[in-house]
Amino acid sequence: MPVFHICGGCHLDRHLYLQGEAVPGRTNPASQRIGIGGVAANIARHLAARGGQAHFTGVQPADEISALGTRLRAAGVDPNLIPLEGEVPGYTAIVAADGELVVGAASMALYDEVTPDMVLEGIIGDGPLVIDANFPESVLQAICQAQPQTRPVFAAATSVAKVGRLAGCLARLDALVLNRSEAAVLAGEAPVAGMACALAARLRPGGAVLVSDGGNQAALARGDDCVTASPPPLDLVRANGAGDAMAAALFWGLAATPDAGLAAHLEAALEAGADFAAGRQAEQN
Repeated sequence: MPVFHICGGCHLDRHLYLQGEAVPGRTNPASQRIGIGGVAANIARHLAARGGQAHFTGVQPADEISALGTRLRAAGVDPNLIPLEGEVPGYTAIVAADGELVVGAASMALYDEVTPDMVLEGIIGDGPLVIDANFPESVLQAICQAQPQTRPVFAAATSVAKVGRLAGCLARLDALVLNRSEAAVLAGEAPVAGMACALAARLRPGGAVLVSDGGNQAALARGDDCVTASPPPLDLVRANGAGDAMAAALFWGLAATPDAGLAAHLEAALEAGADFAAGRQAEQN
């Protein structure tokens, strides 16, 4: 089975699920779920659930490391959490009764204090390396530059605000997963197939780019080839986090079954995202 090293955001997510229609300016009844969060940590959990070895490197205030490490190990992830003084990172999402995100609030200032020397030692290895865009641009570029040419490097965009941090890393990436809005930051607004092709041309030779668009058509491009498909129909339970499940499925496929065609890789990624969005995959604990 593939051995992955994953580096990036890891914190606790709080999801508040509204029990009725959202009423602004009023207290709204909701249920709550708290679990592992951060794009990189979510991807690590999904890779571990598929049977891979997932070694995770991230940062956390010293007094939070034990509890978060316990959660990661329970999810099958091997944690390497480096102590860093600062505000505890976290994310709170308010989710409507139909599963759509109403608003998300991210407190991620700790990640801006990360330096290359903090994380480089923890990601040494031969297996694929997965990064997200939570750490500063200089750190992401240092990570990519430090990897041997024989090592695959995969990346997942974190948000529209942070995806630009990956621009200087594209020429070293073997795969990139992002949504339509994030892709537009790097490639300009276009149909998903056009953005996927434009970005694939900026990756290493043979690099693959997946651009998703919620329930609409997605595209996966590699070299001069591009395929498109629509996600399976579903009854939405939670939209937030589906992209991480989709990214993990693509990275798994590229590592475990590299000779599979683009259509098969795209189908597997969209199916994983749909399974999570429909509640058929367990949320992070």
